[in-house]
Amino acid sequence: MEAPFSSSMPPLLPNLGRLPVLLAILLITELLVILYVLSLSPLGTFDWQRLSLLSLYAQWISLLAMSGLSYWRSCINQQSPKVAGWIIFGWIVAVTLLSNIGAQWVYAGGKWAVFSFAWLLRDIMIIGVLAALILRYLSMQQRWRTEQKASQGARIEALHARIRPHFLFNSMNTIASLISYAPAEAEKAVEDLAALFRASLSQNDVLVSWQQEMDVCRAYLRIEQQRLGRRLLVDWQLDNEAECCQLPPLSVQPLIENAIYHGIENTLAGGTLIIRAQVNHGMLHIDVENPIEYSYKTAGETLHSPESQQEWQQESQQKSQPARESHNGIALDNIRARLAVIYPQTEAVNQASAAAELRLSECLHTFKATLILPINLPARASTVDGER
Repeated sequence: MEAPFSSSMPPLLPNLGRLPVLLAILLITELLVILYVLSLSPLGTFDWQRLSLLSLYAQWISLLAMSGLSYWRSCINQQSPKVAGWIIFGWIVAVTLLSNIGAQWVYAGGKWAVFSFAWLLRDIMIIGVLAALILRYLSMQQRWRTEQKASQGARIEALHARIRPHFLFNSMNTIASLISYAPAEAEKAVEDLAALFRASLSQNDVLVSWQQEMDVCRAYLRIEQQRLGRRLLVDWQLDNEAECCQLPPLSVQPLIENAIYHGIENTLAGGTLIIRAQVNHGMLHIDVENPIEYSYKTAGETLHSPESQQEWQQESQQKSQPARESHNGIALDNIRARLAVIYPQTEAVNQASAAAELRLSECLHTFKATLILPINLPARASTVDGER
């Protein structure tokens, strides 16, 4: 039994109502007519009258066939590929049959005495062969798009699998550093990590809700808060409109992790991590900003001795060196790779601002990572499980 059409499969019949597609079909039709007239004309001559009549006849068939297929496109694409192919083929042959009968009636001046079955059979055979070639092309296009979609789904899942161990190892390193001097805080951090991974590993969605991503970020910040204490302050500046948006999972958390390891942790007094989200011109802008300048004041106290300043710097560098080595830009490269797959540039040809990107900027005292995402969901933003 033929399998029913799956919504995860690309449609067999494209949108024939778009102007580029319409012009391309009319142009190909006219070129075929010209070749046919050239094959019938004697060498060195060209029958312009035959060209005009056959052009009118062929373009009429093309326009009528495309109009019907465009009108019934949604119904055709809901069928299985084999049934949809037979519907398309039958409609094209039926249009050819009716058009040929009408053309012969007009050409004969409204008389059926000179009706030619040979002419009718010849046109049906020619159009039938062309329709079979068109269906073969559409079938190959559908298969190619299906394979491409499955490949992209597998690539996204591989990128998810790549970033999750990276996230796990860094979180475990943080908990390990708490065990020796703060076992109670380490136990709470383990509970946060367990809840965090229940939320992040239980789903394979290409896009998740804003609330899901924020839950992951807050759980991770609670773990880091146990380690850094007062040195880590978080300033949430979230636009209410952002709550309705969707984004790739584990796309904001690596930016927060990067800001802590390379910014807050390397500053004696710590600093404020600013997480800002706002919707602007149909785009979601997420800023993660952290201080990068060393400060020698902590909680109202000053390290008066240059020796103590130097000692703190050496100790801080030794503690953060393994973290910096493990956090070598893999997460940022991973985010860019996932953005390239989920939000391809080819879908933003007519709207340059719809391209997703990750921007990094640095000034005298701060470093900022900006994630820019379209609010409108991409067509391939479906679950990975559904694409398989």
